[in-house]
Amino acid sequence: MSSRIAAALLAAGLVWPAMPALYDVPVLGPAIAQAYYQLPKEIQGRISPNVRAQILPPALPEPNAAGPSYPGGNDHRANQAVLDQLVAEVGARHSGSVAISVAGVHGQYTAGDDRPVLAFSTMKVPLAIVALRQDAGLYPDAEAAVTRSDNEATWRMEEVVPATAVADVIAQAGSRTTNSAGWRMGTQWTTSDQAQFASGLRCVEGHEPVLDMMGRIVPEQRWGLGRIEGARFKGGWNFHEDGHVARQFGLIPGPNGDVAVAITAYSPDGYVGSYRMLDELADGLAKLTPQLPTSRC
Repeated sequence: MSSRIAAALLAAGLVWPAMPALYDVPVLGPAIAQAYYQLPKEIQGRISPNVRAQILPPALPEPNAAGPSYPGGNDHRANQAVLDQLVAEVGARHSGSVAISVAGVHGQYTAGDDRPVLAFSTMKVPLAIVALRQDAGLYPDAEAAVTRSDNEATWRMEEVVPATAVADVIAQAGSRTTNSAGWRMGTQWTTSDQAQFASGLRCVEGHEPVLDMMGRIVPEQRWGLGRIEGARFKGGWNFHEDGHVARQFGLIPGPNGDVAVAITAYSPDGYVGSYRMLDELADGLAKLTPQLPTSRC
């Protein structure tokens, strides 16, 4: 089912009330979940809570916008404004779309197109954590999957790692995906939810070797967040919908501690365009770390 058809069904209130957790149903579920995010906000508001419970995963708690101050200040309007401005500036220079999210101990700020996007190779981080929990002998495969995004190493880990365990790791970090983690690299993940995963990564048991790997990404994949000294990150990329999607999440160093971020770019001009947009988002982020909140963990 195309997302356009699914959106029309949603807007008309036509869903299947007897089917719980519709977002987990292969093919149909992801299309409907994606369609929901494509609807205008006013149309989303007309959809009943019971219907939303079928098509979307449980909501995360809202970030605490009234938390105590942190060294860089606690001006939430200013933080949102600088990210909105960064996205607008990058978007004005390129065709396509971008999104950026920062998730911290005192709040979360998201700007741009936060619709769910395929996770691609970013899913290799939670997968590697689970794999090493199960078997330390899988370290070479985990390292290859994270540091150079080796797909064959990833498939070997997927053969022995249950998808439910990967979903558990994502939940332990305080995040979620839009559809089931059983979709592996085809799992849909919003930019804001990925930032939450980065923010809670250090709270996940067994994260240490994988976080170390995220600091050793091969030179040819160090665009975007890789341009920032000391960044620990993972990217995912592929051709998608007559263009190219590139995305990254990770922890970047700041004067008050690490900042948890996620950035996503879609370009109809191919990978050259999407990588360039991520470069510009990362360059802008690097200048903003003194005022942004540090990660939760």
